[in-house]
Amino acid sequence: MVREERSPEQHLPSLLSVCVVALLLAATAADPAAAAPRLFVSGASKEVNTILAGESVNVTATVKNTGSSEGAMSVEYVANGTTKATERVAVDSGSSAKRTRALTFNTPGTYQITVKSPKRSAGTVQVKKATAMTIRQDATSRQTEVRGGAVPTTKPYEVEMPSAMNRTFTVQSWTVNASQRSFTQNVTEYTDPADADIAVPDNDDASVFGVVTVGSSAGVQPSSMQFVLNRSNLQSAGIDASAVRVYHRVNGSWQAAETSVVEERTDQVVYEADTAGASAYAIGKIEPAFSITRTSVVSEQAPEGQRVVVEATVANDGSIEGPYDAQMRVDDAVVNQTSVTVPADTEQTVTLSTVVTTPGTFQIKFNDVNAGEIQVTESQVQTDGNGGAEPETEPTGTEPAIQTEPAVDGDGGLGPLPATVMGISTMLVIGGLLGALLLFGVVIALLRRGGSRNDSGFEL
Repeated sequence: MVREERSPEQHLPSLLSVCVVALLLAATAADPAAAAPRLFVSGASKEVNTILAGESVNVTATVKNTGSSEGAMSVEYVANGTTKATERVAVDSGSSAKRTRALTFNTPGTYQITVKSPKRSAGTVQVKKATAMTIRQDATSRQTEVRGGAVPTTKPYEVEMPSAMNRTFTVQSWTVNASQRSFTQNVTEYTDPADADIAVPDNDDASVFGVVTVGSSAGVQPSSMQFVLNRSNLQSAGIDASAVRVYHRVNGSWQAAETSVVEERTDQVVYEADTAGASAYAIGKIEPAFSITRTSVVSEQAPEGQRVVVEATVANDGSIEGPYDAQMRVDDAVVNQTSVTVPADTEQTVTLSTVVTTPGTFQIKFNDVNAGEIQVTESQVQTDGNGGAEPETEPTGTEPAIQTEPAVDGDGGLGPLPATVMGISTMLVIGGLLGALLLFGVVIALLRRGGSRNDSGFEL
């Protein structure tokens, strides 16, 4: 066999390879860490930016291993510098792994979320008492879902409603009283009251610009709301901004809630109203509709003269109760007055009285309605202080012609006499009866005198 001889230059590559391998082996033997796993947090993220108090946000950490063998490390989930959770993550060599952890927040506020080590930011999360989101909207209505968290407080929840453009009426903020537990409410606004699922007044005594209905959760009640109303609505109806109220139904009748103007803008007015105790509201101006359906006048003897009583039935055909101001007028002079509250769709009797101390004929009115006419004789106003006639005493003229008294409440005796009987003045009827009795007495006296000379045996 012939052995081929090589030159030193031909053996050089092989020698170099052997040297490199030897150096690598030596390096590995000198630094064992080169063969160990190398793990670190390479990224962090979260699912949502806003949650309710008592809810959780999912935070994801990405752990990477650039080492040559499998390894594990502890990952910290931190909120505003406070560690909220820790977990051990194992990762194969040359690969990465993702882990998601739910972090719960019970206190409203803004939290910076980080995952380490090293520190990687997942962003911020807003923890709120309540949130609102529009779930349906058309030209005349908008439905907003209001959600509240389990906030450890007894104070009302207040939430800003989503902004809305080109609407004549919009709820701006909504406040409820909750029992420290999560809830969901649907608040629906109607710019056209006819579209609402409740009947609202639509007569001449009502101007309704909007309606709000609420689907309430158990234990959660509306407290107040702020709403915006366009000035054009007010101008079209001829209503001053300060006259607008929020109304709700109470026992079948609409009742005004406390409402105030909180801001006046160029084209809008912002109001705040108490919404406690109801789930449907009408916004605008609703007034009672009063009418007088019956009147009567009676008179009776009084110690000071002749008491005259006017009685009237006041009807309220409107959709809301209201105060009615009643006046008694004698010859167009106001002599007595009162104010009564008349509920919606009901009638109420109002009674006023006065005492006449001078004789004459008087026209009695209840407000502007002519109730009747009375005649007072001189003998009816000349008394001895106990209601008895005193015909020989002349009036001094120092007493006022009309003395005001409260409404008659009954003081015994025969009671008040009607001003007319069958269309004839009561005073004329009484005078006629007195005259007839006097004539009868004269006839009896004459008969008795003639009978003393009568021989017939009959005696009167």
